[in-house]
Amino acid sequence: MKSSLAISAALVIIAVSCQRHTNEHQQVQQFIAASEQMLEQENVDSAWALLDDAYRYASGRHYDAGKAEALLAMARHHNMMDRADSAISCLQRGLAAYPDAPDSLLAQYYGELSATYNVMGQMRPSADWAQQALPLMRRYGSNEDFAVICGNTGIAYRRLGNNDSAAICYREGLSVAIEASDYDSQAFLANCLSVLYTEMGRYAESIDYADKAAQAAIKAGDDVERLSAQANKGIALLRDKQVDKAVQTLTTTFAEADTTHSTPLKLKTINYLLSALTEAKRWKEVAEYLEKGEQLAAPLPPSSTASAGILEAKMNMLVETGRYTEALQTINQLEKLMQQQQVIPRHRLLARKSSCMAALGQWQEAYHLQAEAAALSDSLRNLENTGKLDRLTTDYRVMEKQLEVSRLSQQQAETQRSLVILLATLAILLAVIALLILWMRQRRQQTAMRATRKYLEGIEQERSRFARELHDGACNELLAIGMQLRAPQADIADVTTQIATLRAQLRNLSHELMPPQFADGVTLDAALRHYLSHLDSPDVAFRAEGTDWEQIPAQTAYQVYRIAQEAIGNIIVHQSEAHADVTLLYNNDESRMLQLNIVSHGTVMEGDGHGIGFQSMTERAESIGATLTTQHSGDTFTLKLNAPYGNP
Repeated sequence: MKSSLAISAALVIIAVSCQRHTNEHQQVQQFIAASEQMLEQENVDSAWALLDDAYRYASGRHYDAGKAEALLAMARHHNMMDRADSAISCLQRGLAAYPDAPDSLLAQYYGELSATYNVMGQMRPSADWAQQALPLMRRYGSNEDFAVICGNTGIAYRRLGNNDSAAICYREGLSVAIEASDYDSQAFLANCLSVLYTEMGRYAESIDYADKAAQAAIKAGDDVERLSAQANKGIALLRDKQVDKAVQTLTTTFAEADTTHSTPLKLKTINYLLSALTEAKRWKEVAEYLEKGEQLAAPLPPSSTASAGILEAKMNMLVETGRYTEALQTINQLEKLMQQQQVIPRHRLLARKSSCMAALGQWQEAYHLQAEAAALSDSLRNLENTGKLDRLTTDYRVMEKQLEVSRLSQQQAETQRSLVILLATLAILLAVIALLILWMRQRRQQTAMRATRKYLEGIEQERSRFARELHDGACNELLAIGMQLRAPQADIADVTTQIATLRAQLRNLSHELMPPQFADGVTLDAALRHYLSHLDSPDVAFRAEGTDWEQIPAQTAYQVYRIAQEAIGNIIVHQSEAHADVTLLYNNDESRMLQLNIVSHGTVMEGDGHGIGFQSMTERAESIGATLTTQHSGDTFTLKLNAPYGNP
């Protein structure tokens, strides 16, 4: 019971704690949101006071997460006011106040640290913090946050001389911004690429990206990025030797930028304008704008990018106007800054220093400096060419892989299509075979049924014929014989003749009822000769020609034998006094032709030769593929049977 109460109490405490932190978080966020609104209205003091209230509120409730959020907002406020040192202090305090901060908040802190060191001109720590921020921002930050950190990282790499790494960061961020339709980030990153391509001497691409940045900035309603794009276009025109266009573009851009509250934009534009005016040798204007630039850069750290740009402009003016000693002093300041970031390419700085030494008569120092500058220039040019070749190689390999993937995909598609066609063809073929087998089975069944039916019909017909033969022949003959024997004056000779005829008929019927067995050396010619030799009437002459009678199939021999019996039986009934010639021919060559010819001569007592007997003979001939013809002319009856190949 006590344990249950303890668990319930703990759950209540946890619920109350969660609710309390939820309320505290909402309150801190309200302070920060109100501060951002004040900042948009350019009420800087009120904006800072609200952030201070947020921090005090979180501190009073020992809410570490709230303190970290308030200090992050304070750091961003300091950066907007160009107070980078104060921003760094807030960020360090925030990380210390909330050591168990989640990755989503750490991503924001690391990104802000990178951006702050970037503004301070300390590019190495800026790049280091960016490396920690990028993977976290990719997972937990918004697309806009990720695009911005990509831009800041690229700036750090560019200032460290790692142009390839800078280009990769810029393009990765730009692809995310384009996919998310984030025009603010598109403008920022396109501007970064414009600056990078200018430094790499690819001015057409730089101008193209500057135009893209301006278009995206217009869509986003961001005047700062739009003016920055115009400034980038101006410096690209200058490096491309279009000096007049560059001066005109940059003068117009600075006049508009000077009306904004963005000091970095003013300094960037005035630095570019000073370079253009120096190239045009308009020294009076150079001096005027240089003074404005020094006033704008005065509150900034000497290592900041803007301050370094003003120093570079001052160096160029002093060299061009022959003030070499002052120029060397400025060059020394720039060399100190070069230890933290690459303000200008080192070979250009050495070349400037060499020209000053030569002008002051220090020829030996000037020679060594110029030689070092030339070596660096050649090295950079070789690196650039190598980089171009590497990019071409990479692009070629990527193209090869894409072509290979495309080829494999096409081959796979063709294989799948061929497989589908093959399976469909196989299915159709199987269906056709199944239908054919079914059809053949049905045909065999129908053929077997017809054969069975014919066989049964033949049996019935044979039984009917034998019944008629016995009734009309033997019975009537016996009746006539009986009547004659009872007659007072019986003619014994007639009775004897009738008994002989009846005996022949019955013997013939008995032979027909006894089927021959064509096996164990019994052949068609021998069986037919034996049958005909036992007939008393009619008179039959038999002739067989051929060899290898054993080659004749048993079914063929049987049907031919029965046809001969049927024909002789008809002769006995209808031509009892006839003389018959029976010829059996077998050609055991390629033709393998079997022929049966029966010709009878005698008076026909009845019938036309087309009764049941004829039908029976015809069906037997068809069963072995033979042809049967009969002819009845006067007292002559002819039967011809041709069985090709002797096959059943």
